[in-house]
Amino acid sequence: MNLRSDFTRRTALFGIGSAATLFALATLPTLSAMAASTPATMYVSTTGSNTSGTGTANAPYATISQALKMASPGTTIMVEPGTYNETLNVTEQVTLESDPALSGSAANTILNAAGYSNGIAIMGANASGTVIKGLTIENSNNEGIFVQNSNNVSILNNIVTKTGLTPNSKINEDKGIELIGTAHGLVANNTLTDNGGGIGLADNGAINPGAPAPAGTAAPSFANVLRNNTISINKHACGIVVAAYNPGEGVIDNTVVGNNVSLSPAGIVVAADVPGTTAQGNSVIDNTSSNNFLPGIILHSNTPGDVVTNNSIIGNTLSGNKADPEVKADAGPTGIIAIGAVDPVTHTLIAGNMISNETYGIYLANSPGVLGLTGNQFASTVQIPITPSTPQTIFPLLPMQVNTGHHVAYFYAGVWPGKAGMVAIAKYSANGQLISVYSQPYSSTLSSHIGSMADGTYLGAGHYTIPLS
Repeated sequence: MNLRSDFTRRTALFGIGSAATLFALATLPTLSAMAASTPATMYVSTTGSNTSGTGTANAPYATISQALKMASPGTTIMVEPGTYNETLNVTEQVTLESDPALSGSAANTILNAAGYSNGIAIMGANASGTVIKGLTIENSNNEGIFVQNSNNVSILNNIVTKTGLTPNSKINEDKGIELIGTAHGLVANNTLTDNGGGIGLADNGAINPGAPAPAGTAAPSFANVLRNNTISINKHACGIVVAAYNPGEGVIDNTVVGNNVSLSPAGIVVAADVPGTTAQGNSVIDNTSSNNFLPGIILHSNTPGDVVTNNSIIGNTLSGNKADPEVKADAGPTGIIAIGAVDPVTHTLIAGNMISNETYGIYLANSPGVLGLTGNQFASTVQIPITPSTPQTIFPLLPMQVNTGHHVAYFYAGVWPGKAGMVAIAKYSANGQLISVYSQPYSSTLSSHIGSMADGTYLGAGHYTIPLS
C-alpha cells in the first residue's frame, strides 16, 4: 500500500463551523444526564482494601489492578503515594496517575513489577487514549510500559528503572517503554535509567518486536512523538529505536525531539530491519546524544528491499560517541552515520547538527543525495567532518520536493563546488521528489531548456541560468 497516502487519509482534519457549535449547544444533555455519564475518579492506597473498599477517596482500593477491574472506560485512577507490587493490564481507556492532592509524584508512587514480564501493558484499540502519568515503574523482566495497537496513548512524567535486565531472548525490542503498531502517541518528559533499553517504537504484524510471539493486529507506527525524555545507562539495547519489522506497515512520520540520551549502546536509531520494510518521513530533531558505545545517531537500511527515505536529522548535539563495528570502514568515534547495507538510504536531510569529540562527524555509506551537509557545525575535536567528502556530498541544501508539472524534470541547482565551468543539475521525479544531484558542464543551450533553483528557491518557468562566479 502507499503508506504516506494512507497516513494522509487517516489523519485528515475537518473544521467545525459556528453552525455546528450552535447545534451542539442546543442539544446539550440535562445536568442529571451529564452527571450520570461523567467518568468516575477512583482511588488506590496501600492502606486501602479490595474487599471493603469502594474506590472512593475515603474507601480506596488496595491495588491498582482492582481499580482497573472495577473501572469503566474514561475513569481516572488516582494512586496515592506508596509501593504497589503488581503488574497492570490496561484494555480500556483510563487515566492512571499519582495523586497530586497527596503530593504524589513519580518519586514516591512506585509500581514494583518484580517477577512479572511487564509493569504496565496497554493493549488493543479499546485502550486508545489511555494516560500514564507520574509513576515509577521498576524491576519488570521485560518492558516497563508496553503499548500494542492502542492509539493516542500519553506516557508522561514517569520514571522507568531496572526493567529489561532479565529479558526474554525472543523479544526483539525490549525497552523501558515500547510502543508497537500505534499512532499519535506521546511519550514525554520521562526519565529512564539503568534499564535493558530506552524507548522503542515499531510496527506490528507477523513480527511483533515487543512480544515473545506474534500477537496483535498488523499496523504501522505513525505520527508518534517522543519528546524531552532523559535516557541513560542502558545495559543491552539502544537509547531510542524507531524500527520497522513488517512489510506493508512501517514506521512513518514519527518525531524524536528534545531527548537526552547517554551511556547506551547507540544513542538514537531509525532503521528498517527486515527485508521489504519501510522507515519513512521520521524526524530526529534537537536531541543530545553523547558518550554512547555506538554512534550518536544511526540511520540504517539493513536488508534487501528496505525503504529508508525522507528522514531528517536536524539540530542535534553529538559528542563523545563510538564507532559502529558493523561498518568495517567506520574506524573511529562517529556522531551521525547513515548507511544502506544493501539498498540505499535516500532523500535524507542532515542539517544544523553540532558535533564534537568524534573521529567522524557524519559518516555516509550507500546514502546518496544527502541534503544539508554544509549546514552542520563541527568542533576542532572532530577529525573528519564528513566522509566521503566529495563535491556531491557537500552540495548546498536543496528543496526535497518541487512542482515538476507531473513529469521528470531537471533544474540547475548552482555552481558545482570545486569544479570550474561545471554546474549542478538536480533531477526530480514526476511526483516532485529529488532523485539525485550531479555535475554537468555549463551550457547556454542546455540552460535555455531547463529551469533553476538558485539558492534553494524554485524560480519557475522561464529557464534561468546560474552565473559561474
